[in-house]
Amino acid sequence: MGLRRHLLFMCGQLGIMLQARFFFQWLVDFCSQGEVVTEALPTRTLFSAGLVGVVLLGFRVFDGVTDPVAGSLSDRWVRKGKERRVLLWYTAPLPALGLTLCFAPSFAQGEMVRWAFLLGGMLTFFVGYTLYAIPYWSLIGDYAQEDEAQRGTLSNLLGVGLLLATAVGFLLTPMMIEAWGYLYAAETIALVSIPLMIAPYFAMPDGIEAVQSISQSNLSRTWQDELKDLISALQYRRFASTICLFAGSQMSFTVMTAAAPFIAVDLLSGNKGDVALILGPLLGVALPSTLIVPWLSRRFGWEKCITGACFMLGIVYMGTVGLGGSLVGSPLLTASLLFALGGPMVAVLLGLEGAAITSCAADSEGGVGMFFGAYNLMVKGCNGVAIALTSILAERARAGDLFSVKLMGMSAGAMLLTGVVGYLVLRPPRESKI
Repeated sequence: MGLRRHLLFMCGQLGIMLQARFFFQWLVDFCSQGEVVTEALPTRTLFSAGLVGVVLLGFRVFDGVTDPVAGSLSDRWVRKGKERRVLLWYTAPLPALGLTLCFAPSFAQGEMVRWAFLLGGMLTFFVGYTLYAIPYWSLIGDYAQEDEAQRGTLSNLLGVGLLLATAVGFLLTPMMIEAWGYLYAAETIALVSIPLMIAPYFAMPDGIEAVQSISQSNLSRTWQDELKDLISALQYRRFASTICLFAGSQMSFTVMTAAAPFIAVDLLSGNKGDVALILGPLLGVALPSTLIVPWLSRRFGWEKCITGACFMLGIVYMGTVGLGGSLVGSPLLTASLLFALGGPMVAVLLGLEGAAITSCAADSEGGVGMFFGAYNLMVKGCNGVAIALTSILAERARAGDLFSVKLMGMSAGAMLLTGVVGYLVLRPPRESKI
């Protein structure tokens, strides 16, 4: 594909994840911000963080349910002889609109108006995210065709895009919010993301037909057939065990992304800008580590790499019980060094996610769109639980319970370790293909 096309492909992940990182990093913090009212009633919050967490859980379950539908629609689009990449043009603006609406509520509005903006924004964001992400990630199979090395490269680029988006989230968005406020910062992220999300359309390699691999499939398939494909994918043991690993890792990322402002402000008595000082070292280690992820995958296989990364990152996150102390220098330096230890594992988990799913789809001869849909169905449901738990802990933290902030990191570690246990229980025998 060449460097230019690889960069264009990566831009899609950077764009959609810029919005996702901003959403998950700042929504709970935004909703729980307070305003001084009177001496008798010192502050009121924009929303109840706990109630927002419950709503997010519902939307994540809804989001997960729609993923197989999006995967089916994506595969049907291709079976009709159309290029999957065309869908990027139609879906790219939707999550940007939803993100803007989510951060539009203010104290100047009535409570019903605030909830209308928030709920309408969540619905638009999650539907748009799904309709964009499933076709985009499925382009790994379309663009790589049968080339395993190319598949691994494109998958690793998804990890690079996510890490770059996370770097923007941790390093730049705190300053943007401090300078402009939540809404203008969200609007800026949304506007920058749209052209990035369209860029993968132009990344298709020369000399391939993006619809050739499945365009001759039976066009008379029914929704019952699609449901059977979904069930078949989830029953494929290699895929099911892989989902356990990524469910744990994605839940942990969700928790730690939302927890970062609380660690910086509530636990370490800093400000939002200190988020960059805490998690910047993690990204500083993770980004160069992506260079060796393809080699590690070829050397040890993606399953061993992912399992080991989940276990070691779980141990690192469990170490957050010591945050707030001065184990190495200041409390801030201690937190920075702790998270830096997780950098290589984060690079492996993000870099091999797409390769793992497309590999399972290829092994079982299933539609890659449906496999991505089935994967997201399970993982997003688990993420909803993670968001709800984090919101409850956040509400307790803002009430003065600082140990709740430590529990965020400890729960993230426990999620990773639980995923490893689930993988070991469900994985098929090494020579089995079931």
